[in-house]
Amino acid sequence: MTYELKQARTDASKVLLVSGLWPYHEVDEKKSVGRLNIFHNDELTTGITGLIGVDSIYDLAIRREGGTQRLFTPTTSVEPTLVSVALRSLIGDEASVTEVELASVVGGIPASDTSLRAAAKDAVCLLSTSYITNFADLRRVVDNLRRLHVGYLVVGGYLATRNAESMLECGADAAIVGDAEHSIAPLLAALRGGADFGRVPNLRYRDENGEQVYTSDHLVPLDEIPVTIPSGDLTGMSVPYESMRGCPYKCAFCSYPLVSTKWRFKSAEKLIEDWTTIERRGAKDIVALDSTFTIPPKRLTDFLNLYAESRMTIPWGAYSRVTPLRNEETVIRLKRANNRWLSIGFESGSQRMLDLMKKGTRLKDAYPALANLRKHRISAWSNFIIGYPGETPQTVAETVAFMSDHLFGFYGIYVFNIRDRAMPVLSDPQAGVHWDDVGSDWSHATMTSGEASEIRWRSYVRVAEQNAEAINIDVFRGSNVEKDYGAWSSAFPVLKLLERWSLRQVDPGMAGLGARDDLAAIESELRRRLVPASGDAIQ
Repeated sequence: MTYELKQARTDASKVLLVSGLWPYHEVDEKKSVGRLNIFHNDELTTGITGLIGVDSIYDLAIRREGGTQRLFTPTTSVEPTLVSVALRSLIGDEASVTEVELASVVGGIPASDTSLRAAAKDAVCLLSTSYITNFADLRRVVDNLRRLHVGYLVVGGYLATRNAESMLECGADAAIVGDAEHSIAPLLAALRGGADFGRVPNLRYRDENGEQVYTSDHLVPLDEIPVTIPSGDLTGMSVPYESMRGCPYKCAFCSYPLVSTKWRFKSAEKLIEDWTTIERRGAKDIVALDSTFTIPPKRLTDFLNLYAESRMTIPWGAYSRVTPLRNEETVIRLKRANNRWLSIGFESGSQRMLDLMKKGTRLKDAYPALANLRKHRISAWSNFIIGYPGETPQTVAETVAFMSDHLFGFYGIYVFNIRDRAMPVLSDPQAGVHWDDVGSDWSHATMTSGEASEIRWRSYVRVAEQNAEAINIDVFRGSNVEKDYGAWSSAFPVLKLLERWSLRQVDPGMAGLGARDDLAAIESELRRRLVPASGDAIQ
C-alpha cells in the first residue's frame, strides 16, 4: 500500500492501544523453570488443588488466629502497565481509545469479537514493544494487527528504540525512538492532515517515496511530565512509576543505557509530589520500575529526607544495585521510608564473571548488603545470569554456592540472551559470541545457549534443595507472593514446601541429584499446613 493510500485509509479519530506482557507460556526463559509454575502448569494446578480439596488454587489458605488467610492473590489485569497509562494520557480527547492486551493479539483476535474488530478497522495503532524481545515475534504481532485491518501502525518502546530501522522492515509504518511525550499528539495531528510529519520529534517513518526518514532527537525534561497514573480510584492497586530514563552504568550484557542518549532522573521533590498524589488516590503500593532507583546518592538521600518530612506511609519497591546497600544506615533509612522490597542484579557469584560483564560491582559487597536487608526485613529479589561469555563450570559452581549460602526471599536465574543488536558484548571480539538474530540461539568459546539452559536448570535444583530460605519466583509467577511475603513471614515455609513439591512432580530424578523418596512426607506436611479458605478468609 502506498504512503498516500495508507494515510487516506487511516481514521485518526480512533486509536487502538496495544501494550502489556508477552504471554507467559510462550516466553522461552520460562519454559525450563516455568514448568514448576503451579498457576501455568495444569498438572500441578490440578495436583495441588486435589491434594487440599479446593476448586481453585486461589482457595488455598493458611491457618491463622481467628480463621484463615488466602495464600495467593491473583495478578489482576485491572492494574494497567505504565506504558498503557502513559500513552492514554498523551492521546487526549480528540480520539476514542480502545485498549487491548498484547497477549490477546499474540494469540489472534477471534472473528467473534466484532466490537474489537470494528474499533481496530482503519484506526491508528500504537504498539508498545517493551515486552517483545525479537523481530520474529514482532512480525507475528504486526501480521495479526494487519488482519484486523488497522490503519497507520506506530511502534515504540524498548525494541523499537534500539532497532528503529528494523521496525519498519518488520511491517510497522513508523517508530517513535525514545521519548514519546512530545511525539504522540503531533503525530495524530499529522495523520488528521493538520501538521507535517517532519515536525514530529523522535519519529522514523517512510516518506512519499517509500524511503525511511528520521526527524530529530528530542529529550523531554522529566520533572515536567505530569504524574502518570490511571484515572479513577486507585484503592488496592499497585501503581507503576518511572523516575529516570537511561542508566549511567555500562554492563556489557545490557543496552538499556542506550535507550536514552542521556541518563536523566526526576528530582527528589518531584518524586514526593507524585507519590503524595498516588497515596491520596488510595493506591496500595508503588512499584518503581527504574533500572536503579537508589542512585544517584544525593537524590536518594534527599528523597529519604523528604519522605520522612512528608509523613507518607505508602509502601514501595524498587530496583537497586548492591553497592548502596552495603551501608547499614542507608538500609535503615530505606526501611523507615516504608521500602518493602528491592530487586537486585547480583548477576553472578563469581568476581571473574562480574568483571567480564563490566558490572562494576564487587562480590564482597553482596555479603553485607544481604545481611543488612535481612536484619532490617527488606525483601530481596535476587537475579542471576547463566551463560555469559567466559562462563565455566567453575564460575557456575561459585554462583550456586553463593546463592545456596547467602540468598533469602525470592530470586530468578536467567540464561544469557540476545536482547538486541546493540548489546556491547556482541561487538567485543574477545567475547566471541556467535548469533543470528535478536532472540536467537548463541554460542561462544565456553558454552552454547542450549548448554546454558541445562546448566540453569541443574543450578536451580541445587539451590532449591540447599537453601530453605530462598524460592525461585517463577514457581509462583501469576500471584503477588513476592510483594506479600518476606522470608520471615509465616507463609514462606509453606511456599517453600510447594516449591519442593512442584520440583518432585516435574523432575523426580532431581536433575542428577538422585531420586528422592520424601514426596509423601511433603504432601503430608502440605495437608497439615494448607486448608480450604473459609468464607471470611483474609485476602
